[in-house]
Amino acid sequence: MACTNKTQVVENVRVERLKIPSELLTLKPLKKPIIKNERDIIKAYSYLFQAYKECEINIQRIKELQEN
Repeated sequence: MACTNKTQVVENVRVERLKIPSELLTLKPLKKPIIKNERDIIKAYSYLFQAYKECEINIQRIKELQEN
């Protein structure tokens, strides 16, 4: 049984740095909702969904920065 030794040589190394604006990396803390009735529940869900969409938009912007 022959033992072979494979050697790989790295010829080029390139490091790319990506500047991401801090506003895309910063999340606002969510307020704790005060729930007194069903209308407040709907408002709380709406607020949570809005925060989710903001995060989703920021993620998309970061992806676009990486592609360019």
